[in-house]
Amino acid sequence: RLERLQRIVSKLQMESGLCEEQLNQADTLLQSDVRLLNAGKPPQKAAEIERDLDKADAMIRLLFNDVQTLKDGRHPQGEQMYRRVYRLHERLVAIRTEYNLRLKSGAPAAAVTVPLGQRPRQELDEATLRYLQDLLAWVEENQRRLGAAEWGVDLPTVESHLGSHRGLHHSIEEF
Repeated sequence: RLERLQRIVSKLQMESGLCEEQLNQADTLLQSDVRLLNAGKPPQKAAEIERDLDKADAMIRLLFNDVQTLKDGRHPQGEQMYRRVYRLHERLVAIRTEYNLRLKSGAPAAAVTVPLGQRPRQELDEATLRYLQDLLAWVEENQRRLGAAEWGVDLPTVESHLGSHRGLHHSIEEF
């Protein structure tokens, strides 16, 4: 059992590194297109950015499944792996948000700060809907994870889970 869980840890480490590279690539392409947009030129890599973000999203979902297996098996690195995958997810959401706000809306960086109530209605289209669906999926995933989480039978395990819960709560408050 421990050997199987250790293989999952190794897999998580390797695949989270690949996911991070995917996010780095998407972010690099996004920053390049934002510079083009700010210079009054059309973005060149939107489809590639979206493809990279979708790949990273799929990878993160699989990583969360592996993390849950570790946590269910009470592996000592389960919490550490959860935090690592959670940071990848936060980065994905941040990059996708910037992509939706700056690139998909076609707005230069300065125009992004216009309050929602003052934006033209057509801007609240597919990009915004996709973003809201991503946020809703994130909330539902975390609700499911919290609902299924075991709190443990000893004080260190309970404190570890409580720390994770507080971290999630803090992320929600920051958002």
